[in-house]
Amino acid sequence: MNPSSTTRNYASIMVCVGLSSHAENHVALAASLASRFGSLLIGIAAEEATLPYLEDGLATARPILVENARNAAMEDLAQAETNFRRGVGHLPDIEWRSNIQRPTEFIANQARAADLIIVARSSSGASHRMITIDAGDAVMELGRPVLIVPQNGRSILARRVIVAWKDTREARRAVLDALPFLQRAESVTVLSVGDDARDQSGEDVCAHLARHGITSRPMIRTSLSGSYADTIVDAALEDGSDLIVSGAYGHNRLREWIFGGVTGDLLADSPIPCLMSH
Repeated sequence: MNPSSTTRNYASIMVCVGLSSHAENHVALAASLASRFGSLLIGIAAEEATLPYLEDGLATARPILVENARNAAMEDLAQAETNFRRGVGHLPDIEWRSNIQRPTEFIANQARAADLIIVARSSSGASHRMITIDAGDAVMELGRPVLIVPQNGRSILARRVIVAWKDTREARRAVLDALPFLQRAESVTVLSVGDDARDQSGEDVCAHLARHGITSRPMIRTSLSGSYADTIVDAALEDGSDLIVSGAYGHNRLREWIFGGVTGDLLADSPIPCLMSH
């Protein structure tokens, strides 16, 4: 066998665990993937100890307020750990990490221990005490591929996968990061969208994937059904795909936030799990 066609795995998967009613579902999804790939599953959560605002500005000088804030954060982290341990079922190889710290900072530091990070799509109804990381922040800050799953997602088979291909550094990175999924998929489609779709060399990507033992086909959509993200999602739904692979934030994130962009639209609205790399 050609060495390049060796089947890839994620040796360790990290799942961000929150307090929502769907938290156990996210963990169950992560556990099913860890079982499939033979991975260590790491549950992670963090929360800042938030002090109340006082007009005299002396909250930090009142030890009882500091202690109460720490206790509240510890209770939330304990609940997150309970959600994690309930969601993993009988998976044997697990680990829990948590800290009273800003979530983005703590999780970014701990991401060094994982090959893949699973994050639930941010909810507009999230608690004012954020215990996990925003999906957009995860993609930008963690330096690892991030699998963003819907709030109610409990499993992902990834039998049919669509690669949202644009010839950029981020998309190339995403294809490489997604190889464990792509090698196990029954169907892989390399989708190029827009007026320049024919110039994106999707056929080259298919030939590259073939060297990894992956059969795939190129698809071109020059006519948009709404936005670029809408067109990608529509193509995935028509194809019966349950995973979208995409590069993330090819432009500056602030520019995308102001003017709109594919990444932000997929993060906000895609009903299909998205694996993104930046």
